[in-house]
Amino acid sequence: MRKREFAMCLLGAGLTVGLWACGESKLAAPAEAYQCQTAPQNATFTQNGLIRTFDPVIIERLGQANLPDAQGAQGRNQAAYFHVRFQTGISPLADYAVARENLTALDQAVRATEYSFAHQRPAGDFTLVIPSSLATQPPPTAADVTSGVAFFLASAGPALLAFDESDWYRNAAATASCRARVAALRPAVQRAAAWLVQQQSTLAAYDSLAPNRLYFDAVAYYSLGRYLNDEPTRQVGLRFARQAIRAQHGRGYYQEGGGYDSSYQGVGLALGFRLLTLLPATEPLRADLWNSLSCGTNWQASRVLASGEISTQGNTRVYPGGEAFLGTEKQVAWTSTMLACWDMYYFTGLDQYRELATRLIAHYS
Repeated sequence: MRKREFAMCLLGAGLTVGLWACGESKLAAPAEAYQCQTAPQNATFTQNGLIRTFDPVIIERLGQANLPDAQGAQGRNQAAYFHVRFQTGISPLADYAVARENLTALDQAVRATEYSFAHQRPAGDFTLVIPSSLATQPPPTAADVTSGVAFFLASAGPALLAFDESDWYRNAAATASCRARVAALRPAVQRAAAWLVQQQSTLAAYDSLAPNRLYFDAVAYYSLGRYLNDEPTRQVGLRFARQAIRAQHGRGYYQEGGGYDSSYQGVGLALGFRLLTLLPATEPLRADLWNSLSCGTNWQASRVLASGEISTQGNTRVYPGGEAFLGTEKQVAWTSTMLACWDMYYFTGLDQYRELATRLIAHYS
């Protein structure tokens, strides 16, 4: 699988205006022939437990799809710092580091996190430096920038938890320097979490028509709350997850921009499964979240053609001539759907999901 394709799953996931505008929605009727279906959950995983179950080649390629440079910059920040919105490859890199006990990947994940927090402002948010090439375009709104911070924290938070959950990270002599570097970031993480809590009403309104972003928000709040042992912040994450679940149509798709979208459906599902692995077994939301993800993955499966291609017919957002991000038309985030299918396979043991995932890989790689 090509690195660029693996990287597409977390880029440009918003429905925005101004500089980060995505274009107009194309409303369409839902796929009326499909009826929502759920599957029984036959296994439970922690975040690291699920990652260890995956084919290590997939985890390695996901981790290496958005490597930081020597300073820790990822994506569009490598030319010059733009915003932490583009530091979203930290979590896949952390997954790979702890799953394979890879010191190089661990150092890279920590460096990317350090780079991000080096651009934090005293209030807890992060600086925005618009490139000169975009200076003539309308600037992003304050709400869009806030959503971009949530994107980053939805990657950094699970990464920090992946470290904490790893016996190798916590106990190996070789990881001691990385542990010290991460520990030094804790006050910055606390400031970011406190600032994000203050923005919850803004995000709840701004992201209401983009359930994939509600899942970004849920993962950001919940993971930070768990990492910091901050129950109120965890509860904010659960509220965003419930809001995302309520945005699901009875047929199984999350209603993006007033209809369905087979690209952002995958993005939301992948994030939802990430959240599921972070929840304790006693969390009451688990049952509703599982039913939503199971139903949603089965709807998404109905959009996968026999060839392995994800159909964009009827999509509200990503389709030929659809939304663009920073001047580039969006492509289907197929890796997110692939991850959701693998997740369903591991949680249910049903071969139909493994077959879907391998068909997607065969088509897009």
